[in-house]
Amino acid sequence: MNYGYIRGSTGDIDKENQRKTISAIAKKRGLKINFIEDTVSSGKSFEQRQISTLIEQARKDDLILVAELSRFARDTEETLKIGRLALEKGINLEILNPSIRFDNSIATKAIITVMGLSSEMERYFIKSRTRISLQHRKELIKKNGFFRNKDGEKVYQLGAKKGKKQTLKLEPKKEIIYDYLSKGLSKVSICKLLSNEKDGKISRGALDRFLKRFPFDGQKILFK
Repeated sequence: MNYGYIRGSTGDIDKENQRKTISAIAKKRGLKINFIEDTVSSGKSFEQRQISTLIEQARKDDLILVAELSRFARDTEETLKIGRLALEKGINLEILNPSIRFDNSIATKAIITVMGLSSEMERYFIKSRTRISLQHRKELIKKNGFFRNKDGEKVYQLGAKKGKKQTLKLEPKKEIIYDYLSKGLSKVSICKLLSNEKDGKISRGALDRFLKRFPFDGQKILFK
C-alpha cells in the first residue's frame, strides 16, 4: 500500500500544494496513492497526530510519502523518532522536501547517525541559551533589583519561593485599583492610568493576574 501524508488546517491552500507534489511523484513512479489528511497542529505531540495512526496501521514494505518535512514533524528529534518507528516495522518512509528516505539502505543509517547528532546539538543549544538567559536575568536583578519580561513588566525575582506566592507587580497599587474599579473604569483605562515612567507600561495581563488573585466584587474586596 502507498500512502501520502499531508497536514494543514482546514481550507489551508498548502494542503493542496502538498497533495500536488505527492501526486506528481506518484505519477512518475506509476504509484496509486491513498491520501491521509491531518488537521492537527504541529504543536501537538506525534502521538496526537494522524501520522502516528498511519505508522501503526501500515504494514511491512508499505510506502509513506510526505511532501514537506515542516508538515511532518516538529523538530529533528521527532523526525528521527518517527523514522526509527517506520524502520522497525519495515515501512518505507520518504520525505520529498528536503529529500530524506528511511529504508534499509546504508544511506539511511548515515542519515540516522547525522540526525541523532543534530538532535543532541539542538538540545545542547537550547539548554545553553536558557542558562545564559537566566544568568543575565540574575545579573540584572543584582544590579537594578529587577529585569523586564516580554510584556515590559518588572520582575523582582526568578520564580516563586517555595510555599509562598510571588508578589505581584500591582499589589502595592491595590487600593488605587479597587478605587478605579468601584468607579466603573474599564481595565484598559485602568492600565493607562497606572502606567508611568517609573513602573513602565502596565499590561492588561498584569491587571488580570492581579484580579485573579484578588477578585473585586462591587464594594467588597475578596482575598484568596
